[in-house]
Amino acid sequence: MRIGWAIAAPVIVALAALQVISSVALRDNAQPGSWMAHAPPGLGAAVDGLDPSLPMPPALRLVLARRALDRHDDPRAQALIAGLGQTPDRLALEGRLADARGDRESAVRMFLAAGDLADLEARIDELAKAGALEAALALQRETVARLARDPTQGDALAQADFALGRLEQRQAYRFPLASPERERHQTSAAQAYERAVALAPLQERYLIAYANELVNAGRLDAAAAGFRRAWDVDPTSAEALAGLGDVAHRQGDDAAARAYLARSRVLDATDAAVRRLARELGA
Repeated sequence: MRIGWAIAAPVIVALAALQVISSVALRDNAQPGSWMAHAPPGLGAAVDGLDPSLPMPPALRLVLARRALDRHDDPRAQALIAGLGQTPDRLALEGRLADARGDRESAVRMFLAAGDLADLEARIDELAKAGALEAALALQRETVARLARDPTQGDALAQADFALGRLEQRQAYRFPLASPERERHQTSAAQAYERAVALAPLQERYLIAYANELVNAGRLDAAAAGFRRAWDVDPTSAEALAGLGDVAHRQGDDAAARAYLARSRVLDATDAAVRRLARELGA
């Protein structure tokens, strides 16, 4: 028995140490009130400084690699990633690393190889929220280009085009009215929405986004047709009716615009498009 304990004790101690180290690494994500949340920051820094060549549990290596990427410590992240097996988690991390280095094509390839668009969408959303719209656009454009090469990705491609349209729209608003840059991004947004509609013609939100961009381009008849299609797809869409009211108002037919406003209010008086139309009509 004593011999068995003498052999097992170091193993138990080592496993316990790894558990403590892993827990400290997760301190920032710990539940309030747990002991991990109170681990000294200095200890967390020591864990972050662990030699990547040391053997460690994959979960710990993943956490440390993510944190290295968050700190923009690409060499350390690469060393930590190298010790991981060929798993979706590793591919997603390699995607982040490629993106950090400006290699958009490799980043998208890695994210998609991970088998889930969620990581890629999360990364693009993270960049957009941080105000790095050019970087987000570059990654989204490459996503659309890569998905377009695979004929089985129709639904994913439609969603990617829709997301690209929204990013192009946001970028357009950064430039003055009637500026070439604004017009260029608005045109790109309209083209992305048009592709999304062609791939998924029964998606109301794609139709409305496209129709709104047509309004911005002054193509009011085409915009009205888009809003009508959206309303045909979803007769409960207050946004589609408000869009038709907006077009009528811009064409000088305020009587029709007010009629659309009244009908859209019955469906959803709190909808942003309904409230915007009400302001424009002073109603």
